[in-house]
Amino acid sequence: MSAFVPIDGNAQDWDRHSLPGVRVLSESDRQAIEALLLGRKVTKVDAEHLLLDDGTVIKAIGHDGGCACSAGCYDLSVLNGVDNIITRIEFDYRPSEDYDKPGRSGHPDDPTDEWTGYYRVFVFADNQQINLMQFDGSDGNGYYGTGFEILVRDPLRIVS
Repeated sequence: MSAFVPIDGNAQDWDRHSLPGVRVLSESDRQAIEALLLGRKVTKVDAEHLLLDDGTVIKAIGHDGGCACSAGCYDLSVLNGVDNIITRIEFDYRPSEDYDKPGRSGHPDDPTDEWTGYYRVFVFADNQQINLMQFDGSDGNGYYGTGFEILVRDPLRIVS
């Protein structure tokens, strides 16, 4: 396996065509996320990056609505490793908008839970449910988007 090298860029400035070999998945790409994670382990967690046991690097990025009002902004709040083989993936999405009041989240930026929604990706390994990644935020008025992106750099395959 090659050394861990983070993926440059973030949700605001990353040009999808600037890094060869990096692909983008969003919250709507559930089947592709499942295919990426099933049968793998997470061997390293580094800031917003995960390293899988086959050398795949994942960068988790919350959606940036690009508005000063924080509408459409979701922040990465949880990122965990997984010591055992991932056998199942579940998605728990509860985005929030201006008039939607989800249950108590305890988000430090929203102590009264006026706007916090979430996107969570759970994995199961060795009969344990693990919150692999979670993004907290709000859709606001709905105009500025929602969700998250993950940038994926697959390991190089050398064919002889």
